[in-house]
Amino acid sequence: MGWKVLPRGTSSVAPAYAGSSTLAWAIIIYGLAASILPVWLLLAPRDYLSTFMKLGTIGALGVGILVVLPPLVMPPLTRFVDGTGPVFAGNVFPFCFITIACGAISGFHSLIASGTTPKLVTRETYARSIGYGSMLMECAVAIMALVAACTLEPGVYFAINSPAALAGSTPQAVVETVSSWGFPVTTDTMATLAHDLGENTMFGRAGGAPTLAVGMAHVFPRPWAARR
Repeated sequence: MGWKVLPRGTSSVAPAYAGSSTLAWAIIIYGLAASILPVWLLLAPRDYLSTFMKLGTIGALGVGILVVLPPLVMPPLTRFVDGTGPVFAGNVFPFCFITIACGAISGFHSLIASGTTPKLVTRETYARSIGYGSMLMECAVAIMALVAACTLEPGVYFAINSPAALAGSTPQAVVETVSSWGFPVTTDTMATLAHDLGENTMFGRAGGAPTLAVGMAHVFPRPWAARR
């Protein structure tokens, strides 16, 4: 299907953290260090490096989408346009405007709602370019997440994002519920997807990050798969 991006065994480090306090203590120690050390010693170099990494990732995904030009299989409108859908409990309007505004809010909030950004701005005149640039980056990520979601088969998308309270608590119940909505999907398809991604299951993995990751994994192997 073109899903596989991680070799089996990639997640072999997971057992080292499962059921232990190692990761929790590491986060606690890091949080303590980040709160007491001078900004220039830890936060400034960390954010400086991570910014280029994030911008590079966004740029690579954007270029990749333009090169691959993946087909969008999600219909423009579904039966959930009236707000009865399992993912967003609301009508297309005003959710459409909320989605558009989210980019502006998320971009400019980085200046005032973050404990580090105000400390890293060397000049007040930089605030406008930082805030507006953050807004544009947030918008770009939102568009790529939308493209990734729409390249997935609708049945797969709803099986990933539908909560157990609505779709069911077992794989068979989820596929039956989603298929009854008019978006056919099978347990074999979801099992193959989870296997190729190195996960135990992809049912009920709601959120933009899992959908973006699965969508990108689905999009990018296509040119190479076509050459084989």
